[in-house]
Amino acid sequence: MSDTPRAKEEALCKFNEEFIETLNDLKDKKGKLKRRLSKDQKELEDIQNVLDERNKRKSILETANAKKNKQLELIDSTIKNNQYTYEKIVKTSQVLLTVIKKRAPKD
Repeated sequence: MSDTPRAKEEALCKFNEEFIETLNDLKDKKGKLKRRLSKDQKELEDIQNVLDERNKRKSILETANAKKNKQLELIDSTIKNNQYTYEKIVKTSQVLLTVIKKRAPKD
């Protein structure tokens, strides 16, 4: 074929068809990519919401555990002090009883 006006017109027509087909393919790819991107963005938001809820719950539990640990320390301290005091009372009572027995008149 020579470079006749008809051949040039056919070549131009074929080029236009390929160009439009390629452009449409790119538009389809763009649409698919935008849908996947939107889906991924939604998933990221969902994950972030779960993380936010978990972090909030974690903070609440940490605060509650800190309070409970302080209560536990206070209870432990109270138990130790009471046991020490009770032992002192028992020892003092034994000493007092011994003194009373020694000073009591003998029959």
